[in-house]
Amino acid sequence: MSKTKHYFIINPKAGKSDVSREVAYEIEKAFRGSGDEYSIYITKERNDAEEYTKFICNKEKNENIRFYACGGDGTLNEVINGLVGFDNASVSVIPHGTGNDFVNNFEESIGFYDIKKQISFEPKSIDLIKINDTYAVNLCNIGFDAMVAENMNKFKKLPLINGQGAYTLSIFYSLFHKMTSNLEIIIDNREIIKGEFLLCVAANGLTYGGGYKGAPLAEINDGFIDLCIIKKVSRLKLIKLIGVYKAGEHLNNEELKDYFIYKRCKTINIKSNDKFSTCIDGEIFEETNINISVVENAVEFLSPTKL
Repeated sequence: MSKTKHYFIINPKAGKSDVSREVAYEIEKAFRGSGDEYSIYITKERNDAEEYTKFICNKEKNENIRFYACGGDGTLNEVINGLVGFDNASVSVIPHGTGNDFVNNFEESIGFYDIKKQISFEPKSIDLIKINDTYAVNLCNIGFDAMVAENMNKFKKLPLINGQGAYTLSIFYSLFHKMTSNLEIIIDNREIIKGEFLLCVAANGLTYGGGYKGAPLAEINDGFIDLCIIKKVSRLKLIKLIGVYKAGEHLNNEELKDYFIYKRCKTINIKSNDKFSTCIDGEIFEETNINISVVENAVEFLSPTKL
C-alpha cells in the first residue's frame, strides 16, 4: 500500500456551535510541513458523512486510509457505517458533539483533541453492535431512553447546558409522556424475558447521555453486548433511580437492584405488537422487531490513549 491518506469529516451541526473553521485550522496546523496527504470535508445533511465515507472507501480501495469524525457520537456512527467491510480503512473521532460518550471508553479522553498525535497513532480492533442492518459503535437504547434521547434536542442548545445536563432535563420532560413498552426479549436464542419495561440498553460502550453509566461492565473489545433492562417503575421511583444509574452503581444497590436485569450476551431479539422507539448512537427509529448482535473486531479504531 502507498502512503497513508487522512480524511477529516466535520459535522458543523454537532455540538452547540459550528466549530468547523477552528477544527480545520487545527488540522492544517497539525499537517504543516509533514508532506502527508489530507482532505477536509464538511457535511451538509444527515447521512452525508456515511455516503462520503463509502465514496472514499470505494475510490481508495488500494490505499491505506484513515477517517476522523469531527463531531459527536452520531457523526462517528455515520463514518463507521460507511467504512465497515473495508479492511484498508481505520477511524477515530475528534469529539465536538453534545455528549461525546464514546471517548469515555479510553483512559484519557482529552487526548482525542490532539490531532497531531492522532495522525501517528496505531489502530486497535474494536467491536460493533449490529442492529438489523445498521451498526452502532457505542450502544442501542430502546423505549423510554430513546424518547429521552429524542427530546434532548429541545435542551442541548441551551446556554450553560452540557450533554449530561441536556439528558437529565430531557428525562424530567419525558416523565410526562408514556414511559413503558411491552416487549419480548430473547437473549442468545434461549432465554426469553417478557413484560412491560421502562427501557433496554444494548451496550458496546461504557456510557451514554453525556456520562450515564448504564452498562458499567461494558468493554468495546470483549466480544459481548452488555444488556441492561429496567423494569416498569413509578415516576417517583424512577427519580430515585436516576442518580444511582447515572453513577453506574445500580448493579450493587441493595434497595434498587431488583428493578434491573443485567446480562452479557452475543445476540438479542426484541419485538412487540406496537412500535417502540429505538436509538442507535443518538439517531432515533421506530421498530416492532429488532435483531441485535455483536460483531467482533469489526473496525480498526485510532486513539491517542489506551483502552
